[in-house]
This record gives sequence, structure tokens and C-alpha cells, in this order.
Amino acid sequence: MKQSTRLILLASAVAIAAMMLISPSHIGAFLNLPGLVVVFGGTLIATFLSRPTVEVMAVLRSIPALLREEPLPAIKHDIDQLLQFASRYRVASVRNAERELSRIKNPFVRAGLQQVVDRAPEQELEKTLHWRLSSVLRREQGRIQIINTMAIFAPAFGMLGTLFGLVNMLSGLGESGLQEIGGSMAFAMITTVYGIIAANLLFKPLAIKLERRTSQRLMQMKTLMEGILMIYHKRHPAQIRDVLESIQHGATNEAEAERQPNNLTLVGA
Repeated sequence: MKQSTRLILLASAVAIAAMMLISPSHIGAFLNLPGLVVVFGGTLIATFLSRPTVEVMAVLRSIPALLREEPLPAIKHDIDQLLQFASRYRVASVRNAERELSRIKNPFVRAGLQQVVDRAPEQELEKTLHWRLSSVLRREQGRIQIINTMAIFAPAFGMLGTLFGLVNMLSGLGESGLQEIGGSMAFAMITTVYGIIAANLLFKPLAIKLERRTSQRLMQMKTLMEGILMIYHKRHPAQIRDVLESIQHGATNEAEAERQPNNLTLVGA
């Protein structure tokens, strides 16, 4: 797990523990196994009912990777392979270009360059590349939507657990003292706490992180697509390198700008 992620998770755990320790004599009131089952179990069941099982399972399997901050595969290797292919293809050595094509591992790049070798119409090449981009975007947006759906369901099931607890408390109101009523009330309200924590400290941050990672991956694919189209027109490898490096540099600056706080200072008139 990335150091920054570990620190954020640790800070969140410390903040929650500090709130629990405000009342050390009643710390057990914050531990409610049935409430956890209601919130997380209900959220999972509702998510499986609302989305395809295969997609939900894929999202659940991807959560550890999101927590580990696994970096995207480096694009530099793909660009180097593009340039090697461009050098061979530009001098009309189709056989050498086909041999170079067999060494390319990236399926997006390999499929695009295969159409270049086959001299497919440019419109068909662009259509195929855009279709692959759209396919990745639809799949990742579906995963983001699933996590956002879980963020919506968690507080709802927290409230449901609270209502069940209140019903149970009110049903025995005439036979219970104030101490029992207070304990039952705390037991009922804790499920709402679980739902809020699950939504705002787990599901929503994961959705935002997945959305950012998807944006980075699509930018990489668009960069490679630009290189494929330039190879189709037999541009010089040096020109292709300059263009792709410019695109990468611009994307990196944009990402850094998004991470930096707004440093604008308002000046009075």
C-alpha cells in the first residue's frame, strides 16, 4: 500500500477511535456486530440485485488494488515500440514491420498497427480505435457507478437498522427503565454511524480514486492512438516522438494542476 494511503487510513482510524474514546466507560456501545451485518450485508445484497453479478464481483476484487495504489503500466515502453515499428514501416519494409508487430504486447496498439499493415481505410481505423476507447470507458464507468451505488445504499441500510432498533425499543417501552431505554437507543443509532462511515470513508473515496485512474488510462490510450494515426500517414519517427512527448507533458501538467490547491489570492479593489 502506498505510504500516503497508509497515512490517510491510519489518520481516519485514529479520528474514529478518538471519537469513541470520548466516553471510555461506554466504548462497547460502538461495537455492534448485528449493525455491521445489516449495513454491509444489506449493501452487498442490494448491489447484487441492482447490477450484474459478474460486474459486482469484478469491482469487489479490484478494491484491494485501489487501496494499494497500484500504478498504471508505464506508457514509455509502448511508445518505444511504436517508434520502432514506425521506423520499419516508413521505409516500406512491411515484412520487418510485421515481425516488429509480433513483439508488441499491448492489445490496443497491436490491433491498431495490424490495421495499419493491412492498409485499412483511415476512417475504419479511427472507428476501431474509438470503439476500443469507448469500450474501456463504458466498463470503467460501470465499475464507478457500482461503487457509487454502494455509497448510496450504506447510509440507507444504516437508517434501516436504526429503525429496527427503535421499533424494538418502543415495543418494550412500558416495561423498561431509563437505563435500558438509553442502551437500546444507542444500540439503534450505531447502525446509522456505520452507514455514514462506510459511505464517506470507504465507498466514495474509492469511486473518486477509480475515476481518476480511469481518466489516466484513457489519456494513455488516446496518446497511443495519436501515434498509430501518425504511423498510418508515415510520419517521421522523430516527429511522432515529439508529438507524443508533448501530449504526455501536457497531460502530466494537467494532472499536477488538479492535485495542487488553488493558490489564487483575491485582491481588493
